[in-house]
Amino acid sequence: MRRNAWVRIFLLKGFIMVLMLLTGCNSGTLHHTYTFSGEGEHWSAIYSETVTEKPVISEGKATYYQPSGDYNFQLAYKGEAKDLKEIKQFTYGFEALGHGSSQSMEGPVRVESLHMYGSSDSSLNRGQAPIKVNVEWDGHQEQFELQLDGDEAE
Repeated sequence: MRRNAWVRIFLLKGFIMVLMLLTGCNSGTLHHTYTFSGEGEHWSAIYSETVTEKPVISEGKATYYQPSGDYNFQLAYKGEAKDLKEIKQFTYGFEALGHGSSQSMEGPVRVESLHMYGSSDSSLNRGQAPIKVNVEWDGHQEQFELQLDGDEAE
């Protein structure tokens, strides 16, 4: 994997950890981060999901936890950045447990456009299944899976 892609992955993980530290408090709210990574022949990706579970209080007690989550998906090209300028048709996306997203564009492909993020109040993966990635460009196709790197809970 190219050095630039690893630097982006490292910075993304660092940003998520700082965000968790800044938003964490002793209110009984639980935070979990699940990070998945993987690669194919031409592409690599990282998917990170931060799940926040806030207690729902009834009669002075937490009766259950209401989950919500944010995800961040970053695709990286393993070749030379100049190769991306030659691409005319490009589609990429991911499928996680209960949700997914895809994006299509006409070339040239810009590195900064290979990023998706979003929020959900349901259908959270919680590290239960691998993330499937699909990339199509100018008649080529690559599919690979992202595997869970670890679980960090507060």
